[in-house]
Amino acid sequence: MGGGGPEGQGAGDPGDPGADPPEQADGEEGGVPSGEGGGARSAEVWRAVGAGLSGAGLAVGRLASAVGRGAQAALQTVDPDVLRHLAQLPLVGLTLLAPGRPPVRALPDDGHRPVVFVHGLGGGPGNFLAMRGWFRVMGRGRTWSVGFGEGGGALDLAQALREYLAEVALACGLAEGQKLDLVAHSMGGLVCRLALSDPATAARVERLVTLGTPHAGTHAARYANTRLARELRPDSELMEVLGRQVPWPGPPAMPRLTSFYSPADMMILPPEAARVEGARNVEVPGFTHFTWLFHPRGWQAVLTELEREEEG
Repeated sequence: MGGGGPEGQGAGDPGDPGADPPEQADGEEGGVPSGEGGGARSAEVWRAVGAGLSGAGLAVGRLASAVGRGAQAALQTVDPDVLRHLAQLPLVGLTLLAPGRPPVRALPDDGHRPVVFVHGLGGGPGNFLAMRGWFRVMGRGRTWSVGFGEGGGALDLAQALREYLAEVALACGLAEGQKLDLVAHSMGGLVCRLALSDPATAARVERLVTLGTPHAGTHAARYANTRLARELRPDSELMEVLGRQVPWPGPPAMPRLTSFYSPADMMILPPEAARVEGARNVEVPGFTHFTWLFHPRGWQAVLTELEREEEG
């Protein structure tokens, strides 16, 4: 029995008004719930995490800035003409998505000589999509673009071009004495010259305009080892064969030849290798090997050349 209180209540029982207050549990202070102390510690932890993340962010930012400065410095060591060539490669790649050998079909007579475009090494008929579209806007809609199959050397391509020109002449209904023009990019110009070694083909062509063609070969061909690339080297057998056409005779044995070239063309080394003795050679500063295909100034130069009136 307890003294003075109901049975079952002891001295420490909360029901006893005179009992001593219970001992404070761990984590309690002065009757304040333990959650508030834990919140304070959590805030300190998050402040520390935030400071760490902020420091990491600054470090990453400094690193990115250093990398950017390094990349800029590296780019400044590369010849600007090389960078411009690289920048145009995606456009060249897109043109290769066009059909490889579009069929030859008759087109409405536009009052001008038909024009056949001839692509270069690694190219395709789509290389001239932009230029042909511009020609169409300028009233020159009777154009075709040849596509060469895989394999073979320059002589094989020249024979394929002869056959293609015969198809175009048939589709246009060209009578004897009526002619067409050729516009060729890069190695396409050499293929045209080989095709023109056939008198019947030469008699069908009025003008040949070449764009960035290595008429005397190019030292850049040393960086590849395919059959066609080897033929582009200055000391190749192909260059020896083409050398027999120089100086260029012009009419009546051969069509008029105009060679456009640029000192900025990194594929023609040296740039003077694009010149042909006896032909009309036109230097255009600032054009890369691919600018001819994409720049309206190049298209206009070609069109102007095709419409030139020769004295005599």
